[in-house]
Amino acid sequence: MNMTASPADPRDLVIERMLGDTGEPAKVHSAARRLAERSAPLIAKYLSQLLPEQVFVEVVEVKLARMADAKAGKNNQAMTVAMTPTSPDGLVMTLDPQSIALVVHLLFGGDPGRNVAPIDRDLSGIEMGVANMVFHDIARAMNVQGPDGGLGVKLPVPEAITGTEMKKHVFRDGPSARITLSISTAVTRGLLTLTLPQRILIEDKRSKAEKEASSLPTSEWRSRFSDEVMRSTVRLEASMPLGRMTLGDLTGLMVGQVIELAENAQTNAVIAARGKTLFCCEFGKLGQNYTVRIQRPYETDETIEGIVAN
Repeated sequence: MNMTASPADPRDLVIERMLGDTGEPAKVHSAARRLAERSAPLIAKYLSQLLPEQVFVEVVEVKLARMADAKAGKNNQAMTVAMTPTSPDGLVMTLDPQSIALVVHLLFGGDPGRNVAPIDRDLSGIEMGVANMVFHDIARAMNVQGPDGGLGVKLPVPEAITGTEMKKHVFRDGPSARITLSISTAVTRGLLTLTLPQRILIEDKRSKAEKEASSLPTSEWRSRFSDEVMRSTVRLEASMPLGRMTLGDLTGLMVGQVIELAENAQTNAVIAARGKTLFCCEFGKLGQNYTVRIQRPYETDETIEGIVAN
């Protein structure tokens, strides 16, 4: 039975909005397209090292889908679910019966010029073993992405599954990017499908930006931004601690009720922008206007750097 979460679950909807499906689909699709175009020649290289004959790998389609769609296809396809550093199902790989038949044919010395028929029965142990070899090499290719960085797929990948076991596999319901590649010779063409949670593509982009930012000395943060960016404005918020209260008392608060400030509340105020605390300060008054006096930075200049970067 499929145990995927109900789309009506409010918590799932909030998480999904944070992670991508209703965020910026164009950017996610573009990132998936770039990953597909980088991966195709690398997968072809690794498979050509495994097989005695050269095969060609090309991008067929890139689309946004759901993680449960990873199982879509024939019941006798092969599938494996590999881990990445941030997800237990960071890369789902499936080979259709045509691609498995083609790889088995070539691996055992078959004529590359012969048209190979797709497998129309349950996969044998040998065919599943060959699928495991192919999945391992595909994962290696996905980990070697040059300066753009790889997915960090954990090796060795789990044993491939098929049939009833594959259909019973439960995925966490969520948005995915689905990449379809062709594996072919001059006369036969099978399909390889890669399914990734959208958050993998987003986190990969964020992690690169964070690494790039952390490599720069704090003293250089101003030089990273144009004058136009430096003239942009942010909303400053000043706040001070009110005190502590039990949950029971909190639920009993009423409109018009007066709450006394703590004795040292005015000297423990803070200034924040974009959700980041910048300075410790003190509340005061100058004439008819309330003021805040900055006492010290809350953290280092790295905090301000993060504010401007956002």
